[in-house]
Amino acid sequence: MNKKGLIFDIKRNSSEDGPGIRTTVFFKGCPLSCIWCQNPEGKNFKPEVDKEGRAIGQWYTVEELSYRLLQDKSFFLSTGGGVTLSGGEAMMQMDFASELLQELKKKGIHTALETSGFFYYPNFREKVLPWLDLIYFDIKIIDIVASKKYCGSSSERILDNFSHLMSEAIIPVMPRVPLIPGITTSKENLQAIAKILDQYNDKSCSLMPYNPLWQDKPQQLGITPTYRNEGFMSLEEQKACIQYFTN
Repeated sequence: MNKKGLIFDIKRNSSEDGPGIRTTVFFKGCPLSCIWCQNPEGKNFKPEVDKEGRAIGQWYTVEELSYRLLQDKSFFLSTGGGVTLSGGEAMMQMDFASELLQELKKKGIHTALETSGFFYYPNFREKVLPWLDLIYFDIKIIDIVASKKYCGSSSERILDNFSHLMSEAIIPVMPRVPLIPGITTSKENLQAIAKILDQYNDKSCSLMPYNPLWQDKPQQLGITPTYRNEGFMSLEEQKACIQYFTN
């Protein structure tokens, strides 16, 4: 194995990206350009340097990265945890991700993927799906025009991939909806998402309230964000979104 992957962060002792104690690997590069991106340092598929001269992105071989991840194997096994691939979008580096997942599965490690859903499904089904135990699948915007405006690409491929997974996957697929005030939280969008979930007799999903703490990141990269919202969502705003998935 000599493939290399570009990684911009490795977060150990995570309890938010799957069951148990986990390590989350953040892959650099993303095919979307969501204007509220929580990890703008993960957008570009190239090593970068921020305004303070800190390197963003490091190349790893599968052997190097798996060795580092497996140092916490005892914690994974004792807590039902494992490794989660995130980003950016890990599926932009599908061949590397596939080899990494296979190496982890050889060691009995639980594997999960957090994905934007924008990838080529036939390759995903062959190279990645067999080595996953859990998928978190983001569904942001249903309307094609709005998706192009706010995410830089149509939602058509994302929704097609979600449909394929819900029909074919034998592992849990958890849809997640980022609640972005003024964009994804509209009545029309949330009702449309709930309708899609209804098609699979499943309204279970994870609603992720907007977190404004990302807004310092673009400045460190010399980028002026086009979306500004410095407040957390109120409890009332969150409840208003939840109702579309509980009725």
